[in-house]
Amino acid sequence: MKGRHHIVLETKRLKYEFDIRRNITVILGNSASGKTTLIEALAEYGRLSERGGIRLESDVACVVFSGSSNNWKNFIGDIKESIIFIDEDFSFVFSDEFARFVSESSNYYVIVTRRPLYNLPYSVNEIYGIRTTGKFNFPEKVYHEFYHIYDSMPYTNEDSYTFLLEDSKSGFDFYRNVFGDKLCKSSGGNANVSKILEEYTGNVAVIADGAAFGAYMNDLMSVADEKENVIIYLPESFEWLVLKSGIVRGEKLEEILQTPEDYIESSEYFSWERFFTALLIHCTENDEIKKYSKIKLVPFYYTGKNREAILSIMPEEIRRLAEKGSDIRC
Repeated sequence: MKGRHHIVLETKRLKYEFDIRRNITVILGNSASGKTTLIEALAEYGRLSERGGIRLESDVACVVFSGSSNNWKNFIGDIKESIIFIDEDFSFVFSDEFARFVSESSNYYVIVTRRPLYNLPYSVNEIYGIRTTGKFNFPEKVYHEFYHIYDSMPYTNEDSYTFLLEDSKSGFDFYRNVFGDKLCKSSGGNANVSKILEEYTGNVAVIADGAAFGAYMNDLMSVADEKENVIIYLPESFEWLVLKSGIVRGEKLEEILQTPEDYIESSEYFSWERFFTALLIHCTENDEIKKYSKIKLVPFYYTGKNREAILSIMPEEIRRLAEKGSDIRC
């Protein structure tokens, strides 16, 4: 399944309205925030349709998992091209077997959980809380909306930063050529970012691929909140930055980057990071100068105008740090 799907769920007393646009969406939050009410209302609609006094507006089926942790494969295996909502306390969502199942599934999944799902590569942009707002026009009703849990941390006006990079391959090649070898350190993977950040006492800029970093955000923010002068920058992926920069060309590339959800088939790409990597490889496969490899970056990407074009996609504060690092670059 692909595409953005707009959901409106309404009862006499409340209304939810939100968009689902990736294969994995995570809802966090404490009790009484509206998560369980959403799941219960969807489940009741599934049983009674509008006869239960609930109105659902969606272009695809919305299904609530109602089995047990022992029969999830049979339940989900029969569902195609749907959005499956899974409430918290189902242990199977933390299993590698469930992750393999999702990676080949034609469904989207909305998972309510208070614990990180380390087995799933979900985006920091698809982690939501639910809050009540005054947006709804009828004062006797309660309007619930989704909001992003995490935002990038603000820039602080310091002279020097160390760059802690999740990437250890092509993306790392770019950053060390931009910021300097002496200023860059690779964590060697998502799971190590927060552990290594704990060791630093100075100014640190953390850069990671946001499209698959969702499970590690709570750990990262817990460490960052205890420190001063930490920047967190989470683009979709390094490949996404390259594609956005305009230094490579491809059929319908501008349209794809504008609405990726319309082109990313959930059963083919476990995460958007994998899609953007495949797309960049495809766009450059016939040009030896530009040919992209995830393993090692060719100079085309980190020299001259191409380097500046990629940097131009980044926030101003990151570009400033690149200028400061130029005097130290090896």
